[in-house]
Amino acid sequence: MNTFHIRQQGHTDRSAANRSVRAGFTLVEMLVSVALVLLMMLMFTEIFQLLSGSMTTQRGISENDQRERLLVTVLKADLDSRTFQYLLPFSNFQNFTTPAGVSPAPTDPRSYLYHKEDRKGYFYISENDPNDDTDDFIQFTVSRYANPSRADDTEDFYYGKAVDLSGRAPSGGTTLSRHPNQPEADDGRIVADGTSQSSAAEISYFLRGSNLYRRVMLIREPLALSSTQTAQPIASDNNSTPFFLRSTSTPGPLYGEAYTSGDNFWRDFDFSAFTDVVTDPTTPYARFHNLSELKNNDPTGSEVLFPLGMPQYRFGFNHDMSGSSGGLSREFVPSSAGSNPELFIGRFTHEETSHRHFNYPQDATDSSIGGGGNPMDPSGPSLLVNPNDRVIDLLRNGSRRSEDLVLSNVRSFDIKVFDDGAQDYVDIGGASAVRFAPGARQNTVHGNNVFQNVFDTWHVRAVSSGGDQDPPYPMLSDSTVSAVAPQVPVYDLANQTPVPRASPLTSIRIEIRYEDQSSGQLRQMTLIQPLRNKGEG
Repeated sequence: MNTFHIRQQGHTDRSAANRSVRAGFTLVEMLVSVALVLLMMLMFTEIFQLLSGSMTTQRGISENDQRERLLVTVLKADLDSRTFQYLLPFSNFQNFTTPAGVSPAPTDPRSYLYHKEDRKGYFYISENDPNDDTDDFIQFTVSRYANPSRADDTEDFYYGKAVDLSGRAPSGGTTLSRHPNQPEADDGRIVADGTSQSSAAEISYFLRGSNLYRRVMLIREPLALSSTQTAQPIASDNNSTPFFLRSTSTPGPLYGEAYTSGDNFWRDFDFSAFTDVVTDPTTPYARFHNLSELKNNDPTGSEVLFPLGMPQYRFGFNHDMSGSSGGLSREFVPSSAGSNPELFIGRFTHEETSHRHFNYPQDATDSSIGGGGNPMDPSGPSLLVNPNDRVIDLLRNGSRRSEDLVLSNVRSFDIKVFDDGAQDYVDIGGASAVRFAPGARQNTVHGNNVFQNVFDTWHVRAVSSGGDQDPPYPMLSDSTVSAVAPQVPVYDLANQTPVPRASPLTSIRIEIRYEDQSSGQLRQMTLIQPLRNKGEG
């Protein structure tokens, strides 16, 4: 018994000792374990990164989709509401030579009475360089009454900024209710709120650098009161003093011309206006457009003196016809780089026109801005654009920066028109164009100071700097030739017959390529916009 006990005890001791020695992991086991843990952590990290990247990509795609929907909604609504519904440019107003002295009949596409109710305001497309998709430009007039499907929508106005001028009235009180004939009261609120509205406007879309802008200039629609029978704002005092007037003697004007150091028209008013050098060439001042100036079928000027159909009265065009660039659109300025090539700007942005020294159109741009003068004249102030962000250096950091921005990180903004000769969408002046080929152009001086690749609906008495009164592309065809055959459009006013066939612009295609900055996703938005006459259903 004792021997058995001793042996059992000895065996037990050796087993315990062995277990005590093998209680931990070996070095190899530890290395394998650590490697496996690191591998698992790496796998989890990769999975997390994949999921995170996927979420970022999906968020970028979602943001792009949302931006596209908003942009398409705004752009399509503007195009549908254009005032020039039937896009046949106006002919030069003159009578036939055979028979002599006879005007085209109202049913003749060469007549200014043809579709007169559907040809109001203007519609302007500038292709510029056909090989460059960053310098396309479109500008047109809109009205909420132009689209019958929205005519009953009383909330569908265009809005903009307007400051209260009542405190400047020479007599008769200083409240807005005492002086309602001013833009601040056009929204029907006789309490100053800094905002105005109209049923019509000039709208332009252009790409500057990587930013797509939408500039809205209201066409004045005065509040319907007995004292507001003119679209030119006046103070309701004994003399009905105009708020916008310039003078070389005292008393000074109520607005502008250094009345206060802060006056600047397009910082204070989002309205379509031009410098009136016609009625007062000595002391020109800002003149507001009104709804009647959308009318085009007035060939003599007896009804409408300043129609928007005439290029020199539009926003961004040179209002002064005395020089070689009169009536031209200013879409380019020199680069601030050493070579000074002309760079595309489209239109002046809110940032630039709200600069405290811009002043135009109530007064000349201050001399500190490139020598001052008329900023719409290419030979006016010496303006240079920064080639990196495409902002005009001397007009940088205006108080209303980015208010007209609709889309950022844009790579291209391309507008193509439907060419019935080519049966395809083409660039105006491009290699594949037929009706819009350079050789088909009737007016070689219209457009801007760099390119003439433009479609313009024109005006019956419009003139250009070269004296050529034809529209750039007339859009008429020979009625004796097949409708599908390529045509060279002409306005033949020598003979009454045959009557040409009207070939209005029927459609445009707009392509916008933009990028989501967080995900790097590139997207292309394509809008094919029919330009049929909404009034014809």
